[in-house]
Amino acid sequence: MTDRFTPQPTNPFATSRTSPGVVPYRFAPGRRGGNPQAANMHLETLLAALKECRRGLIVGPHGTGKTTLVHSLLPKLQRAYPMVSFNHLSSDPSDGWFKRFIARLKHYRKIRGEMLRLPGDGLLVVDGWEQLSRYSRYRLARSAFLRNINLLATAHRRITGWTVVAETSTSPEMIQSLAGDLLAETPHEIKKLVADQIKSRRVSERTNVRELWFDMYDVVAKAQTESRRDKSFGEL
Repeated sequence: MTDRFTPQPTNPFATSRTSPGVVPYRFAPGRRGGNPQAANMHLETLLAALKECRRGLIVGPHGTGKTTLVHSLLPKLQRAYPMVSFNHLSSDPSDGWFKRFIARLKHYRKIRGEMLRLPGDGLLVVDGWEQLSRYSRYRLARSAFLRNINLLATAHRRITGWTVVAETSTSPEMIQSLAGDLLAETPHEIKKLVADQIKSRRVSERTNVRELWFDMYDVVAKAQTESRRDKSFGEL
């Protein structure tokens, strides 16, 4: 029988391995996209575009890497501005209107407090600008202008008065490259299983990669469980 203390294989799609800040943003699929020098050049270009405007926006559909891109850019931002305040906003889409209202109010108070801490020419980063109400967005943008605070935000669509400094999207090639990075140390059978699963889905430039990874986690977990069970039966 298998030793119960034998380490179990880690699921490559666990959130500890796919969360923003753990995985660097990929600007292109294949080896070129994984080149640190090329990624650094892209980040420098993005930073330069942001420094030329007061309100920079990273735009893209759900789950296409906006938060990951911000995390990859953050070290450069912290060196380029006298002070940076990073804020990630999220909410549960299943919440009713009252809970959403309370959440947006809390978000506004939090962001407002962070802005008041920043010195002139500081940078306020809001990952999830659309989690704020329209009125809150207006008040924060106006306050930032009056206090000489720079803004960088993520959103799902363009906003009048903001400069788009980056747009995120994905593709079948990009998703396969990202999966390949995560599966680098897994058995061939798991790699093939995931590749076949991805090919069977209609992925596009708007595919929510975050949700796809959740699905792949379940696929790999099931395969790992069946593999352990088969080995246990074989050793009886």
